[in-house]
Amino acid sequence: MSVRLTNIKNHTELRFKIMQLNSLRAQQEIELKKGITELYQSMHPLSLLRNTLSEFASDKQVQFDAAKIGLNLGSDFLIGKILGSNTSIKKYLSSLVLQKAADYVLNNHPEKIAWGVEKITHLFNSFSKKEKKAGEVVHE
Repeated sequence: MSVRLTNIKNHTELRFKIMQLNSLRAQQEIELKKGITELYQSMHPLSLLRNTLSEFASDKQVQFDAAKIGLNLGSDFLIGKILGSNTSIKKYLSSLVLQKAADYVLNNHPEKIAWGVEKITHLFNSFSKKEKKAGEVVHE
């Protein structure tokens, strides 16, 4: 808001102008307090960390890399649990070969894995929708 300079001719105009200026000052103080509060909240360490993490989470390359790391760790864990790689040399070597094959597939064909995961997700979603519909019919 801008303040216009005008010639004040009497006491009533002076009091009116003082009221206008006080109102303008109060409004500017509120806006200033709001701006300072927003600045403080944006500079808070937790807020900075949350914003940084949300930027990383929305980045497609970071999502892809995180999924790839998760798949690699999951495959290593499952292969170790299924074959029991610490029990004998034969099982250790077979788990090592299986891990290398899984790493090759995960690193060289991630789009096919993503496609498969998407299809499985849609399949589970369709099953859950059918079960919900069947449950609704039985309860009626």
